[in-house]
Amino acid sequence: MVVEANSGSTLAAVGVAGTGSSMAVHGHQLSTVVPSSVTGEEVNYELADADLLHKLHYVRAVHVFRAPPLTIRELKEPMFPWLDMYFPVSGRLRRRQAAEGEEAAAAAVGRPYVRCNDCGVRIVEVDCDATVEQWLEAEAERGGLCKALAYDKVIGPELFFSPLLYVQITSFKCGGMALGFTWAHLIGDIPSAVASFRKWAQVLGGNKAPAPTLRDPLAVPPSAPPTSVTVPPSVKATAAPVGDHWVVPTTHDMVSLSFHVTEQQLQELRLSATKGHRREVVGPFELVSALMWRALAAIRGPEEEEATRTVTVVKTGAAPTSGGGPRPALTNEHRIGHVVFATGGSSPATADVAKLAALLAGAHLEEASAVAAAAFAGADDADVVVYGANLTFVDAEGLEVYELELAGRRPAHVEYAVDGVGDGGAAVVHRDAGGRGRTVAAVLRRGKADRLRAAIRDALRVA
Repeated sequence: MVVEANSGSTLAAVGVAGTGSSMAVHGHQLSTVVPSSVTGEEVNYELADADLLHKLHYVRAVHVFRAPPLTIRELKEPMFPWLDMYFPVSGRLRRRQAAEGEEAAAAAVGRPYVRCNDCGVRIVEVDCDATVEQWLEAEAERGGLCKALAYDKVIGPELFFSPLLYVQITSFKCGGMALGFTWAHLIGDIPSAVASFRKWAQVLGGNKAPAPTLRDPLAVPPSAPPTSVTVPPSVKATAAPVGDHWVVPTTHDMVSLSFHVTEQQLQELRLSATKGHRREVVGPFELVSALMWRALAAIRGPEEEEATRTVTVVKTGAAPTSGGGPRPALTNEHRIGHVVFATGGSSPATADVAKLAALLAGAHLEEASAVAAAAFAGADDADVVVYGANLTFVDAEGLEVYELELAGRRPAHVEYAVDGVGDGGAAVVHRDAGGRGRTVAAVLRRGKADRLRAAIRDALRVA
């Protein structure tokens, strides 16, 4: 974790365990960008239950460019009008306070909301002593390097001082650049983040497309009726309240891991998994996730067999369109569910990949709002873990994450991940640069990540 400093300060180098010093980033310079116009007086953005369900989690997005011919100032300038459109992102969190004569609303006391006070997003400028090609080579070999290209900061313990978005701009010695976004998940899910970042790039390119449609900031989103009287197995409440420091409590040290599955490897995996089995309708997400599920179950061993029988599945939809599309631009509307590998003499560690993939494909999924209603059980706020409550797989295959272009240049590498992950671990699966392979970005327990990488390489015959 990086300790935040005042604008203009310099922090010690920050790297990733196991990487060379040339891959570290250093010289952190902090500044703030605010909307170009005043949002208004006393404008509050109410958070839905589905938003608060994800308050302990963060979306990390990294885009690496070989040589975008842009200065830091040129990158910042479109952020001012961009934040006019996404003004809640510039706000700060508050908790609802009781007012005189408002006894009927007492149940909402303490519920978080966003005060749209235009405090802005934090910009972090850093340097890396490697070239982009050196970095890409190291990332392909070891994985997990994107973690250092996004600012590692969580909300709290003082809510009113905590930005909801950090944008880290990393300058490589060759002239290349990386943009790393650390996005508070309560503002929106991965599709919301993808659409928001793309809109900024469109403004940068001179695009005059209409502003996205946001929820009415003054309207309290209605709570969905609970579909269950108990917390669903796909999520877990924290053992103790976290207060205003929004960090997922874990008993293990969690580290980042990433790897690439090529189109050819996917084809071979599909042929291998379906050989001798009835062909199931499963896609790359299910196949890759099943391979990871089996490998991690074997690594964790018999002592954790029961824990690895249940996995959480998160399915994202398409990103909102420029004009608002079928859903508001800032929302948590992905679907959440779980699957259980039934007992009966076998375990996920020895199961066929085809069987596990079929289970994942058949997961019963509910809207996040319904999951939140069951998890909150009538309360206005709760501390819940989604990612890492169990081993969690996030399907982001439908998102065009490479469409964020700078000066007409596509990124050389993109990685979307989630941070703030529980002990169960989590992995996001999305398309690679060509669209036919897959990038997997995971957060797992230290000591298990390297073993998983070796197991995946062996399974894909790339060891």
